[in-house]
Amino acid sequence: MKHSHSSLLFHPFTKLNVILLLLTLTAFATLPAAAQVRQLIQVKTFDEQLKPLKNVEVSINNKDFISTGNKGEVFVELLETDVPVKTIKIKNEQYEPAAWNLSKSILEIVVRKKNYQVAIVTFKDRNNAPVSNLPVTFKGRKTAQVTTDAAGKIEIPLALDEKINTADQFTAKGYDVVDLQQTAKEVVITVEAIKPVVVAQAPTQTPATSEKAAAQNPEINTEYFKNFNLANLDSIQSLTVFYAIFKNVPIKSMDAATKAKLDGKFNQLVTQLQDSASHKKDVFMGNISDSSFVSEDIKNLLKKATLEGQGLTTQKNEFDEKIRIIDQKLQKGLMNLDENTRATLFSDLIALEQLLASNESRFYKNVSDYRLIISGLKEKYFDFQKLENQLSESEARRLEEQLAFRKQIFAISLVVIGFAILIVLLITFSGRLRRQKKDLVRANEEVRRVNENLEAIVQDRTKLLEEANRELDTFLYRASHDLRSPVCSIIGLCNIAIHLSNGEPKELVERVVHTTEGMDKLLKKLSIISEINQPTGYSSITLLSLVENVQDRFSNLINEKGVKFTIDCPADLVFFSYPNLVDVVITNLVENALIYSLMQHAEGASVVFQATIKDDQLHFSVRDNGIGVEASIQPRLFDMFFKGHPDSKGNGLGLYIVQKSVQALDGNITVASEQGRYTEFVVQLPLNAIQMGKSLEAEVA
Repeated sequence: MKHSHSSLLFHPFTKLNVILLLLTLTAFATLPAAAQVRQLIQVKTFDEQLKPLKNVEVSINNKDFISTGNKGEVFVELLETDVPVKTIKIKNEQYEPAAWNLSKSILEIVVRKKNYQVAIVTFKDRNNAPVSNLPVTFKGRKTAQVTTDAAGKIEIPLALDEKINTADQFTAKGYDVVDLQQTAKEVVITVEAIKPVVVAQAPTQTPATSEKAAAQNPEINTEYFKNFNLANLDSIQSLTVFYAIFKNVPIKSMDAATKAKLDGKFNQLVTQLQDSASHKKDVFMGNISDSSFVSEDIKNLLKKATLEGQGLTTQKNEFDEKIRIIDQKLQKGLMNLDENTRATLFSDLIALEQLLASNESRFYKNVSDYRLIISGLKEKYFDFQKLENQLSESEARRLEEQLAFRKQIFAISLVVIGFAILIVLLITFSGRLRRQKKDLVRANEEVRRVNENLEAIVQDRTKLLEEANRELDTFLYRASHDLRSPVCSIIGLCNIAIHLSNGEPKELVERVVHTTEGMDKLLKKLSIISEINQPTGYSSITLLSLVENVQDRFSNLINEKGVKFTIDCPADLVFFSYPNLVDVVITNLVENALIYSLMQHAEGASVVFQATIKDDQLHFSVRDNGIGVEASIQPRLFDMFFKGHPDSKGNGLGLYIVQKSVQALDGNITVASEQGRYTEFVVQLPLNAIQMGKSLEAEVA
């Protein structure tokens, strides 16, 4: 009974440890010691989603920490004895290695964030001395069993939000936990050794203990065997004691009932001996070793667990049978026992009850531990499967990256070859370009010499043109001035003739006067054209006064035809310019407006003059309600001798003179018109015109 139960309690735990050890050992392959050969390894770090993890400091086989840098990878040299990699550590205590794989000189490490924290606990006695090699049990969210090191310290894994609260969470074998002191770095627990308690027992012997005493003491042994009471037959537990008691007893003289009891006991002892032999022949657990396969080890464990289950059933049935026999004996002979025997028997029953409770606790605890271990193995198996799949995917991606890298190398090689060919072509063409450059330099030098000659020729021609224009202006001025004298004389004589003649001669004289006045106007305009480039009399101009003078000049025509002449000009508008040119501009625009407004309206003709200052510029306009200007002829309005209407009685020089005068004053003129409704000329002049050089009159003088 005791042997079978103890084997159930301890053997499976030992075998599961063996399985864990084998699973750990199969993760690595040990190599024989060899020479100190170094090999270059590329280390890559990834997170749990297998994305590159940057700037991770790792230690391989407890060597110095190295950083994977900004790309999450680094090259290191490892000794041949360091392969396969046994341990990986992360310098940042918040992280831990989840898995790693070394394949084709690439060490891939999967890093995950810790979901637990490590609490350091130190056990000391009353004298503040560390207690080493002390088995300790911690009861938190999970129960942990650890043993203190030489410094009395243990490390307990806790959840991130878990804390050590009280000393009652710790139990130490052979010690009482009396105090707990907690600091930021560690927890210090004070323990005190439990003093043994001596319990006095009556010096009585039960049938079971008398057999042991008889075996230890020869005097008791002999007396015990000679006077053996068959009521204590169940106290015999071995064939050796059975033989020693009954070897000298005449079996033939016994009655049939006694013989039946002896035969039953003998058969029971033989059966126990056979069971013991069968346990010794159990080779299931012996087949599990460091060199056995894990799959065979699992099968042996299954066979052992099945056998242990059958043994439990058999032992339970036997135990129930023995309890029933003891119960029957107690019912029959309990009243015949003395007080000491009953007390001893009661104490043994209590001890048996405690032992059964202890065995039950151990049994369920071991079963719970086995289930946790098996669950952990299953989780590790599935974690390994998951990591293998992830690492396989990572390997596939790495192969794709290698293929892409090779393609990039090939593309770069093509580019380099292309650049090399291009450089050869550039060197070839550079010689030609240098020769062409020399030719171009010689050609440019020749062109420069020709340009210098051309510039001199252009300067000479320009000077000749300026002199020719000056002579032409002088001739035009003199001719118009000289021709006006006889014309004025003719006009005077004609006026006298009009007063002296009547009838038809008078009408002829009036026509001569009209023709002569037209010629005088033409000569005046030709004289003005010659004066435009070199005007005289630069001074301040009051624009309103100048416009009113122009109005007075045309007052006869305005009053005779009933033209509505409107002036919208500030009285204080004064600017600096050439009064003659400004007068010419306004006079010609007003004359042009009167002619074409009367051409459209014999009665109701209207002319509006407006002036204002905008953005340091003088803006004035002359608007009429005449026949308008066709859009097709507007670009030609300012051409010399161009008439805008067939019925025009002018000579086509008015608007030409206006434009030239405005340009001479550094101004601008625009026209806006709608045929049959209106025409508006807008002039922009600077408030302070630039004074020009010597006048034409001074040159002529």
